[in-house]
Amino acid sequence: MVYSLKNLQKYQFPQIVLLVFLLIILVVGTLPGYVAGKWSWENTAKITNLKSLKQIRKDGLTIPDLTTTSHQEITIADHKWLLQKIDYENKSVTLLLLTQNGQKDQPQVEWMDINGYYRWKTDSYKRVSFTSQTPDGDSITDSGKQNKSDIEARFLRSWTNKQTYAVMQWYAWPGGGSPKPGDWFWTDRLAMVSRNRVPWVAVNILFPIEPLGDIDPYLPQLTSIGQKIQASLLTKEAFK
Repeated sequence: MVYSLKNLQKYQFPQIVLLVFLLIILVVGTLPGYVAGKWSWENTAKITNLKSLKQIRKDGLTIPDLTTTSHQEITIADHKWLLQKIDYENKSVTLLLLTQNGQKDQPQVEWMDINGYYRWKTDSYKRVSFTSQTPDGDSITDSGKQNKSDIEARFLRSWTNKQTYAVMQWYAWPGGGSPKPGDWFWTDRLAMVSRNRVPWVAVNILFPIEPLGDIDPYLPQLTSIGQKIQASLLTKEAFK
């Protein structure tokens, strides 16, 4: 009995309870359709704004209070990304966005793809959290659209022989974001119970700093940029 309690504490009891709760919701939502011969995984709601998501890659993302100096589509690991340069306090900051391209697209190994593309070294990994809210102030609009997002992101240092960056990465979706693909997966599956879906965008911010410099002093700047990016996605047709 003592051994079992120790194991329960080891595997973080609150997380286990949350996982069981999500599984119960999914079973309740899908079992009736399965019994009736209409398997709900084959009849899920569709992402209705894929066209708008793809358009962001072509047109760039308009970010409040930040000037875009250039944008273009590039290919990374057989996926089309938006590479956008923005001016922030006289620094040329690089924004990389991968928008969901199809109904079955899921976040997977985008951070590894970025590492391979730049061939850089990385260290100083941290998890950071911030909240983004659209300018109208209300967390929910009259139409029910979520205007507030609680974001968890990866914060790290990367460098090549030519440049060092403070980097922030997360998968953005309506009302939230996380660097872990599994967090989006469960958010999307929970939405399916109500016949909804959750679109996503992989966000990477590359902030140039001094060679092998400490990234911590730059967290406020990247947080500010991250808040503006998430707010822009929420106010556009990217996230309905």
